[in-house]
Amino acid sequence: MTAPLRTLALLAASAGCLGILSCTQGTPQSRIDRNASLYDSLPGKQRELVSRGRIAKGMSQSAVYLALGPPSRKIHGFREDAPFERWDYTRLQPHFHHSLRSYQGFSRHGGRYHGFGFFPSIGYLPYRSASVTFRKNVVESWEHLEPGDFSSRHRY
Repeated sequence: MTAPLRTLALLAASAGCLGILSCTQGTPQSRIDRNASLYDSLPGKQRELVSRGRIAKGMSQSAVYLALGPPSRKIHGFREDAPFERWDYTRLQPHFHHSLRSYQGFSRHGGRYHGFGFFPSIGYLPYRSASVTFRKNVVESWEHLEPGDFSSRHRY
């Protein structure tokens, strides 16, 4: 591959990565900017929490959306004689491991090569990073979960 083709390939890959990253949900400030009227309608203490990406008991679903973004999933249920809704937020934790793989290819001089070896790999495991429980559309409880060390929990 010639130098101009490598440069073009690198630029195309960079543009693709930027395109994918632009689809992410962003920060509390970006959500506030997109929903300024909703943010302005919140009480003062809630506005302060939302701007820092924090939540508290008694906040509305709109305030939680501005603080944490859209949930990964919503769970509706009935507990203690009352309906509830739980928003779960999922993140990905990197998981490093080595695996035995074969490899083969052609050298630049026309010869073939092949063999076996241990190669590092990175996988990503989802984990529930936060849950928020609502009753009557306000926060009743919430919890934030630390990612922890997945390598000690998952043995293969």
